[in-house]
Amino acid sequence: MVRRLSVAVLAVALALPPRPLAAQTPPEPVDLIDLAQRYCIGPDGDHELTWSRAVRDGYVELSPEDFPNLRLPGARRLRGFTRMTDGIELRILTAVNRISGGGQGETPFHLCWVSADPFERAAVDRELGGWLGVGRFRQAGAWVHAWTPGEEGGRRSVSRREFQRRGMAIAREDGMRLVLTNQHGRMVAITYMTPVEGCADWCY
Repeated sequence: MVRRLSVAVLAVALALPPRPLAAQTPPEPVDLIDLAQRYCIGPDGDHELTWSRAVRDGYVELSPEDFPNLRLPGARRLRGFTRMTDGIELRILTAVNRISGGGQGETPFHLCWVSADPFERAAVDRELGGWLGVGRFRQAGAWVHAWTPGEEGGRRSVSRREFQRRGMAIAREDGMRLVLTNQHGRMVAITYMTPVEGCADWCY
């Protein structure tokens, strides 16, 4: 039997301390999918580009003390940024990590998250699959969109079955990308995972 391969634990890495809930959800002047494209999917694992865009766009860098509830086993080189927009806290986080599971060996990834708190998840989940042009499957509380890059910017969906059987091998051999969505309290997060060829400078 193939052991289960799960990446859902990575879907909410920006957990914040509990806050009093407002009587009403503030308006949403930001598009979380657009933010994911600008800071995570567009840079495609280039964290220096993510950081420079965040600073240029007015985000303030966070300190480790700003992540008291961070749960991200094995992550290294954590770096985060924050900005308030009309009562919504926007956060960007980058890290590197090695993912293993399903007896498929370890695969190094560059990871990137964007989150908004408070935010409504329904529209994000509804629109993201169509925007990416790939299917999705469920893991724990997360939706997972997995694909391999094709010619001329095309994307080939990776099914749940294929992911469970060969996900990490597909990442190493074919460059499988992953986008996950999840929610923690009233915070909604989008995660982007890019496989990298080596990690000699950090996977010790």
